[in-house]
Amino acid sequence: MQYKNGITAAAILAASVQAANSTSSVPSSCSIKSGATASAQADLDKYAGCSTIVGDLVLTGDMASAALAGVQEIDGSLTVKNATSLTQFSADSLQKISDTLTLQELTVLDTASFGSLAEVDTIQFITLPAVSSIITKLTSAKQIIITDTALESIAGFEELDEVEVFNVNNNKGLATIKSKLKHVTNALEVTFNGQSADISFDDLEWANNITLRDVSSASFASLSSVNESLGFINNSISSIDLSTLQKIGGSLSIVSNDELTSLNFDNLTSVGGGFVIANNSKLAKIDTFGDLTTIGGAMVVTGKFGDLGFNSLKSVKGGAEVESTSSNFSCDALNKLQKKGGIQGDSFVCKDGATSTSVKLTATSKSDDDSTSTADSSSGSASATSTSKTSKSKGAAAANFNAPGSSLMGAVAAVAYALL
Repeated sequence: MQYKNGITAAAILAASVQAANSTSSVPSSCSIKSGATASAQADLDKYAGCSTIVGDLVLTGDMASAALAGVQEIDGSLTVKNATSLTQFSADSLQKISDTLTLQELTVLDTASFGSLAEVDTIQFITLPAVSSIITKLTSAKQIIITDTALESIAGFEELDEVEVFNVNNNKGLATIKSKLKHVTNALEVTFNGQSADISFDDLEWANNITLRDVSSASFASLSSVNESLGFINNSISSIDLSTLQKIGGSLSIVSNDELTSLNFDNLTSVGGGFVIANNSKLAKIDTFGDLTTIGGAMVVTGKFGDLGFNSLKSVKGGAEVESTSSNFSCDALNKLQKKGGIQGDSFVCKDGATSTSVKLTATSKSDDDSTSTADSSSGSASATSTSKTSKSKGAAAANFNAPGSSLMGAVAAVAYALL
């Protein structure tokens, strides 16, 4: 039987809490000894007269329900773990946790109430198979980690503007994530959840890293920059619209998205690292990079595309491999860029179905060994074969994207394998 209950953490941190007693004035009865655990309600009742408790509170055991009453602040962490009979837990007076709130391996928990919680360093919800929704109004948190739950939706964190980490993974029933986050200073990762997950981060302005796997749609209406890497890997997504994105400081990887038919990167001007678009079997046009001027690493683009629009591209700091099986694709523009010295890595390969251009680039000459023929060229070749949705394995690397051993890939090999 699937529970349709949730975890609720709401309300605003009261002004009076900001004037709470310092930890130095906390009585000894409100201090938790190192290694101590609470395994019965009586263990929690000892703290009912404490507005602040100091230390790490760990709750475990065979209780069916438990409540932490009266406590407004924990100067430490709160962990509820391996309480396999626990169905309900409440801490409705709790407003602040200085360290981590962990709910882990609670197999029958269907309700956990934190009615006043506004501030916490880290949230970890791990292995909660009976909880299907989370609604929060936290005003401050650094890390959000939600993994291996029965969650169907994550509605919000509406009061949070910025976090360091937002990581949601391996929640197989997840259908919706909606967030009003504006900044993610380390990593935004939504991976290995249900294939039908729809995610929305329409207020997000910038992030350090973004990685999406196994999502069916994604919306980033305000995203203007990604400081490091951006990856769309093994999704069932049909379109990627990042028309507001102007800069990627690291790598861009769009790999093994079998339903992908359209891209919009109309305002992207620079990619600081590798540029990889491969194994997107339905993507017939890659004509949205008209403003892109520089690629700071290697470039790999493979597929069935007829159009490849890099009208403003001036510099590829690494090697380049571009291969299309479409008869409508032409290597002419890339050949011209290479001859002008715009491709600066150690190898350039372009195949358009009928012809192949392979150039071995060196520090002293960029045109030695230049050859064009109708035969396949193996120099610097990357293998990237299309796969069907039915053959995907969520736990494996994105379907059959194999980076070659040649030096052409350079940074791209690192990019691909870091994300796959």
